[in-house]
Amino acid sequence: MDYKENWRFAGNNYTAENGLDTADMETFKKDPIASLARETCQNSIDAKKKEEKKVIIEFKTFDIPKENIPGYDKLRGEIENCKNYKERQGNKKDYEQLSQMLKAISRDRISCLRISDYNTTGLFGDKFYLLTKGSGITDKTGTTGGSKGIGKFASFVASTFNTVFYSTYTKDGERKCLGISKLCSAPMDDTDEKTIGTGYYGINEKNAPMESQLNLEDEYIRETSGTDLYILGFKKEETWKQQILSMILDSFIVAVYKEELEIRVDDIIVNKSNLKDIVENDELITRNIRKSIVSQFILISEGEGVFSKEFDVMGYGNVKVLVKGFGREDAELATNNCIMIRYPYMKIKAFPGISNIPCSAMCIIEDNELNGVLKDVENPQHTDWEPKRKEDEALRSEIRNIISQLKNQIVDFVIEVLSSSEIEKLDIEGAGDFLPESDTGDNGTMGGEQEELVVKDTPVIIKKVQNKKYSKNPVIETDSPEGIVPDVGGHEEEGDDSPIPSGSNSGNHGEPHEGQDEKGSNDEGDKDIIKRVPLTDMRKVFFVSNKDEGEYVAIIDSVYEESDCELEVKYFDDVGNQYDADILECIVNGENTELENSKAVRFKITQGKTKAIIKTNLRDYYRCEVKLYANR
Repeated sequence: MDYKENWRFAGNNYTAENGLDTADMETFKKDPIASLARETCQNSIDAKKKEEKKVIIEFKTFDIPKENIPGYDKLRGEIENCKNYKERQGNKKDYEQLSQMLKAISRDRISCLRISDYNTTGLFGDKFYLLTKGSGITDKTGTTGGSKGIGKFASFVASTFNTVFYSTYTKDGERKCLGISKLCSAPMDDTDEKTIGTGYYGINEKNAPMESQLNLEDEYIRETSGTDLYILGFKKEETWKQQILSMILDSFIVAVYKEELEIRVDDIIVNKSNLKDIVENDELITRNIRKSIVSQFILISEGEGVFSKEFDVMGYGNVKVLVKGFGREDAELATNNCIMIRYPYMKIKAFPGISNIPCSAMCIIEDNELNGVLKDVENPQHTDWEPKRKEDEALRSEIRNIISQLKNQIVDFVIEVLSSSEIEKLDIEGAGDFLPESDTGDNGTMGGEQEELVVKDTPVIIKKVQNKKYSKNPVIETDSPEGIVPDVGGHEEEGDDSPIPSGSNSGNHGEPHEGQDEKGSNDEGDKDIIKRVPLTDMRKVFFVSNKDEGEYVAIIDSVYEESDCELEVKYFDDVGNQYDADILECIVNGENTELENSKAVRFKITQGKTKAIIKTNLRDYYRCEVKLYANR
C-alpha cells in the first residue's frame, strides 16, 4: 500500500459518470460567498465546547505561491485531463469552466481564504469523516444548526478550481487534515475506466487523512482545539467582506447579540460591544439586506417602542415574539414581516405581509421540541420549512398546523401591539397619524354605554384609499341610461344667451335645499338639485379593531366639513367579488349614528380628523374598504 501523500482520483468501477455541476454544488451557486458564510458559521456553532459561552469564527485571506499547494502538479494535471476530455466530448459548457479552472490554478500566486473556529471541540473520528466524505448524511441531532449533510459543498463553490483542505485539532490532541477537489469524471491512466470526479489528498489508496495539521499560511499555527478550512483559489470579489459580514449578521445577529458568536473578517471584529456601530456602517453592510439587519438589531436590543410576548405553540414549546411599529421618519426601516429565528439563534425564513402598517417583527424559537420539529423539515439551505418532506400524511398535517398556528399567534400579537394606546406615541404611518388628537365629548361604545374606547386587537389595515383629485363636476352614479350632467339650479334670463344661475345646493356655501336622501327639488319642482355624491377627496384608513366582534375603525381626514353623510362597508372574497357588509352599529366622534339599510346615515364629517367606530356582521379578516357619500 502506497503511504505517500498525494492526490488520488478513484475509478468509478465502470459505473456512473459525473459532471461538474452536481446537484450538491448547484444548491449553493446562486450566492457562493453568502452561502459559504452561513454554512460555515452554522457548523462552527454546532461544535461549541459545552464549557464555552462564545464561538469565535475568523475569515482570513492570504496569497501563496502556486507551488505551495500540496500536490500541485498532480492536481493541475487532473484539471487539464478533465478539460481535454470534455473537449473531445464536445461539452462546451464544462470545457469552458475547466479552462477557467486551469487558468486560475496556473497563476503564480493563488488567493486563499482560511476559515477558523475557536472555543470549539474540533472534529473527532466520525465527525471528520462525515464532513469530508459524507453527502446527505449527518450525525447532528436535536436543535443543532445544520442537519442535512450537504452544507459543506458551499465551500467548493467559493473556490475557482473547486478545491478545499480541512484541518482539525481536537480537544484531546488529535490532529487530521485532508484535501478534496471536486472535478468531473475523466479517463484514468493505463485503463479505459474513468474517475468518479472527486479527488482526495491523503496518505494511501483509502484516501485516509494525514495525522497532522495543515499550515498553508505563514505565521499561523493553531494552538487550541478547533477546525481550519482552507479554500484554494478563493473567489475574492471586491465586496467579499461586505457580503460575508452582511450574510452572517442577517443570519446570526441574535447569536452575536446574545454573545454566543464573535466574527472576525480580516481586520474587522464584530461582537456585541460594537454591533450597533457595525450595523449602522453603510460601508460594511450591503444595501439589499441592510433593512433586514437594522430592523433585527432594533428588535433584539428591545429599545423604545419594542414590545415582546412569550406564548406556547400547540404544546410543543414556547416562542418569544418582538414587534415594533415605525413612524413616518423611520418607516423605511419597516420590513412588514416576521423574521423566524431558531436555536442556535439562526435565521431560517420570514413570514411576509404581517401588516400594512409599517412594522417589523421577530420570533425566537428556543432549544425545545418545537425547534426540533421544525428543523426536521427544513430545506438543505435552512431557509424554509417544508412539511412535504415528511412521507407520513398525518405528520405532514400536524406540522402544517403547527406552522399555521405559529403564524396566527404572531399576527394576533402584531395586531395587539399596533392597536394599543402606544400607537399615538409611535405615530405609526397609516394609523397613528390619522387618529384624532382629542375627542370632542365622551366616546361612545358598542351597546350604548359611555366609557372610553379600548381597542382590543391590533389594527390590520385592510385597504388604504388613495387620494384622488376632486372634480368640481363629479360623475354621479345613476340608474338612468341617459346619463347625468351637473345641475346648477334654476336661472333667470337677462338676455337671449345669458343664463344666470340662482339658488344654492347643500355644498359648502349657502343654505341647502330640502329634499330626500338621494335627491331634492327646487321650489318649482322642475329640477333635481340634491344628489348622492361619492366623497373621493378625503384620506381614509380602515382597519380591524376586534375581528371576533366584527369591529372596525375608520379614520377620515378631510379639509372641509360635510354635514349630511352616509357610510357603507364593502368586503371582497378571494377572487375579488365585492359584497355589502351589514353595519350593526356606528359611532362617529362619540355619537351614535342612525342606521338605514345596514348603512350609517345623516352624520357629520368635521374638518380635520374624524373617527368612526363600526360594528359589522363580519367575523374574520377580509379585504375591505369604507365608502363615503354626501347629499349635495
